[in-house]
Amino acid sequence: MPDVALDLRFLRYAVIAAEQGSFRKAATLLGLSQASVSRRIDILESRLGFKLFCRTPGGVSLTLVGERFLAEAIKGIDHLDRAIHMAASTSRGERGIVRVGILSSLNSGFLRDVLTTFRQKYRHVEVIVQEATARESLHYLVIGEIDVSFTTGIPNIPGYATELLWSERVLVAMPAGHDLARREGLTWQELQHEAFIVSSGGPGPEIHDYLVRRLARLGFRPDVKIQFVGREGLMNLVAIGYGLTLVSNSSLGREMPGVVIRPILGDGDVLESSAMWSSKNSNPVLRRLLSIARSLARSRPAVGAGSVIYLLFASLIAPCGGPEQILDLFL
Repeated sequence: MPDVALDLRFLRYAVIAAEQGSFRKAATLLGLSQASVSRRIDILESRLGFKLFCRTPGGVSLTLVGERFLAEAIKGIDHLDRAIHMAASTSRGERGIVRVGILSSLNSGFLRDVLTTFRQKYRHVEVIVQEATARESLHYLVIGEIDVSFTTGIPNIPGYATELLWSERVLVAMPAGHDLARREGLTWQELQHEAFIVSSGGPGPEIHDYLVRRLARLGFRPDVKIQFVGREGLMNLVAIGYGLTLVSNSSLGREMPGVVIRPILGDGDVLESSAMWSSKNSNPVLRRLLSIARSLARSRPAVGAGSVIYLLFASLIAPCGGPEQILDLFL
């Protein structure tokens, strides 16, 4: 059997010599001496156990076996080149897969901006998005089914890195015909006797816990019903009067017939959101995604009292009595 421990450079020299029909011309292209090219092709032929070239005073030409060998060898070289480039690209985070767990809708907001920017910059990366509750996302993160979870709060779990990235105002969604819909902004005292509905999935459990905590401060036990529907179904139930619900600006972005959105007055109702991932995760694509998220986080304005004033203004001029179309321009 031939010695297959070949130096790929020798194969390259043979390919160029075959294309040029001359060791001398090949040497000129390679920046080597003719003797060096000739000697290395001799070594290649010795290891293969057969002649690649017929040598004449006028140049060289491929033997029949040499022609067939190089035709197949070139395919292998091309495959190897592609493999090297793809592996290098993957190691740089320009190719590969990243699995992302989310709570909220992608109609608008920070997370939509992150995924949009990432897609524009890394089109060869496959992004798999999984919507789940915070508890479910943590489970998926632990068993390795997702690389990163974008979740509410700032979880502190040993072995996992957490980074606060953005904050959003907490808003109230209610039927357009509700008595409170005529107000530009609402307080929790005005909402304390209202019935609320939340979804069983997505951010529903977090909204439920938020309502309980917020109204418990005022000494009230909130009336919260869980509905086993998605976001669109929940908003339809709000529109026909089954209850109010809480939303953030990332859940907006398109018109919701029969529903109006009102800000809650005060600086305390801000929903913080973070990215959480395993400290042992070495996926280079994840590093690229987190880098974009950090960059966008630095460029976003802080959410505070100024945004409440803006929401009051927006609620006066936006169509359908709510700030849906203007909200994203500010938050």
